[in-house]
Amino acid sequence: MNLAVDKQRAKTITALAAPIVIAMLTQTLINIVDTIFVGMLDPAYSIPGQSALGFSLPMLWGIGGFLAAIGVGTQAMTARRSGAKQPEEAGVILTNMVLVAAISSVVFTAFGWFGVPHFFDFLTNNESVKDLGIPYARLRILGVTALVVTTGYKGFFDGIGSTRVHMYAAIVMNCANIVLNYLFIFGGGPVPAYYVTGAAIASLISTYIGLIVMVLWSFRGKYSKTYRFYRPKNLNPTVMWELIKLSVPSGAAQVFVMSGVLLYMKIIGMLDEQAVMESLQQTTLYAQSGATEFQAAVRSLPAWDALAYTEEWGYVVANSRPPVFTTAAKLIIDLLLIGFVMCIAFGTATATLVSQSMGEGKFDLAEAYGWDSVKLGAYFFGALGFIVILVPEFFLGWLSNDAIVIHAAVPGLRIMASLEIFVAMSLILTQALFGAGNTKYVMWVEFILHGLCLAPLSYVFGIVLEFGFLGVWMSAAVYVLALALAMGWKFWDGSWKKIEV
Repeated sequence: MNLAVDKQRAKTITALAAPIVIAMLTQTLINIVDTIFVGMLDPAYSIPGQSALGFSLPMLWGIGGFLAAIGVGTQAMTARRSGAKQPEEAGVILTNMVLVAAISSVVFTAFGWFGVPHFFDFLTNNESVKDLGIPYARLRILGVTALVVTTGYKGFFDGIGSTRVHMYAAIVMNCANIVLNYLFIFGGGPVPAYYVTGAAIASLISTYIGLIVMVLWSFRGKYSKTYRFYRPKNLNPTVMWELIKLSVPSGAAQVFVMSGVLLYMKIIGMLDEQAVMESLQQTTLYAQSGATEFQAAVRSLPAWDALAYTEEWGYVVANSRPPVFTTAAKLIIDLLLIGFVMCIAFGTATATLVSQSMGEGKFDLAEAYGWDSVKLGAYFFGALGFIVILVPEFFLGWLSNDAIVIHAAVPGLRIMASLEIFVAMSLILTQALFGAGNTKYVMWVEFILHGLCLAPLSYVFGIVLEFGFLGVWMSAAVYVLALALAMGWKFWDGSWKKIEV
């Protein structure tokens, strides 16, 4: 393959991708700002609080991401009709998306609200993490409807090439979130300090502000008069079904990804539990000669205080050890997300160009856009990864002041930064295949890789082979390389050119 990038196509990709990059980075900052502000709290809150966010967000993305896949179907169908010069047909897609997104998200919100405690019981035994995480996750679940409908609007506007619309909404949303985070986390005036829960309140309000901006923007004459989407006669069960069929595989892929991430986090939590047991074994009361006899003698006393002392002391010691590895993983994932969303933004622009080119019948041009986007991503994100490898502590310091957490995170961050070229390739081509309508292939690849690779290998490397925290990131490296290979082969294969949406 020629490593040079066509200048004209690069200019088109960059012009379309730039607003998406800004919008997605800004939207992602909602979660990163939560991490930063929580990290500013006292360590009694900051370490378990950031760990709680680490469990909560993949759960939120699993539920919201499955439903938000309606944006993938909306973008693909809208872009195809936009390329074919059928604006009112594109408007029909938005009308039906809103109804499907609103109904489905309300139903899943109810399931998510009641399921959150069970998720946390499965994922961690740390009571501090549960106490902080369950209220946070429940409040964030209430924002799923806004998240899903906003993503659908984003899919429509991206599909017609108006990528700036979501950028403006995301900027407004994130500015509101920063102000509200400070207010609700630390308190101010009549508002008390809600600590970790305050981060959820701020994010919930900000998410609905973003949706309001998107809806208001759609009423502008250049959109409402051209696409005429707010007409009852646009409602069409056939279009709804086509949207669902195209979107569900993408949503299932998101569920597989987030389920894998949650299992991955659970295995990291097991490393924290192992560290607790090692601490107990090294504690004089448990490790010294005669400790067993001492425990038995105290238990034989009738006083309840003595019994409570022997029964609960180990529990207190265990819970006094913060979840360092889980928190370190949260920091790494947050930093990786910055690169991920930028790659996905390039991919989203590529998906629009691929789908529009297919709508015009220019299949070779669609393929050229895909490969040029991969080259741009590889050069840019490869350079970014190299910088992170050199000074990982600098970037980790953005999110946490806890030296022990930063020290634990450095090796894993360096491993993932070294793979940025492959991350860019896999995510850009994933979105390009979504744009072409090849959502089922992506779904099966994610199912196989998460079922056989990420979580299982992290258990083998981290627990069985005792590589510890470094081992779980070795498994992530295998996953990234396999995903890049799978997506690269399918796009090169070219069978996606025959798909109709």
